[in-house]
Amino acid sequence: MKATGWSTHPSEHLKPNQISFEDGEAYITRKDIINIFTDGSKTEHGVGAAFCVLTNNIWAYQWSAKLNDNNTVFQAELTALHEAVIYASYPPNHNTSKIHVDNRASIMASSNSKSTNETARKIFKILLSNPRIKVSWVKAHAGNIGNERADQLKTKPKDATQHEQPYSHTKLPKPHIKGLLRKRMFEEWQALWKNGDSGRKIYNIVPSVSLRPTNWIREDVIFFSQHGPFPAYLKRFHLSDSDYGNYEINWHGTSLCHGVHLYSVLAYEEASAKLRTRMAEKGRQ
Repeated sequence: MKATGWSTHPSEHLKPNQISFEDGEAYITRKDIINIFTDGSKTEHGVGAAFCVLTNNIWAYQWSAKLNDNNTVFQAELTALHEAVIYASYPPNHNTSKIHVDNRASIMASSNSKSTNETARKIFKILLSNPRIKVSWVKAHAGNIGNERADQLKTKPKDATQHEQPYSHTKLPKPHIKGLLRKRMFEEWQALWKNGDSGRKIYNIVPSVSLRPTNWIREDVIFFSQHGPFPAYLKRFHLSDSDYGNYEINWHGTSLCHGVHLYSVLAYEEASAKLRTRMAEKGRQ
């Protein structure tokens, strides 16, 4: 019988009021709350993350960093939130801290103890041990002074880190790593195919490697690979005593082998041309 119960222990749940998807702009005017605004973005200038702290209508602190150009917007948003919760967890910050985030996906990931994202799980652990830190959603580009300031900071991360290396604590996204490995695989595969000794007739027709299947019919495969009822192929697998055909002698006393060889060459060129045409038409579909 399958066991039932909680997927996680109740002690590993965040407080109900720690996460809110309602606009938290109303908390900005409260002087007993430390308001923190985060933002992250990716543009043609790079990837940036930032947060700023508003206390008693005074900008008490700000942080910004430039991430690797291959990091994603989601990673930038989580990085900004992670740095914000670390700041809020440090003493002597005993007041309630309200972190305003304009990205719902990062809030949802950070409130899940089983998130697949490592940064999100780190945020969750900090929130779990610091119930006075609360996270709420805020609408982006709606005139919110904190959100607009964080937006300006993350677009100019060099102002805070001009003498430092790009933020290196955020790992490269898996799709980017897979893309690099895929590119390397194709380069090595192409080099082996180009410099190989076998399959040269097929190489003349298909010089570039690809994972897309070709639209070859069975007769094409047999003819161009020469893996079929050919004398040389039969001799290779000991199915024939000779790799030459049994040709008759014509009335001039010359072997028909020369004629058969010429016919094979012409047939190869004609079949190659037809196959290239068919492959080009398939590629345009």
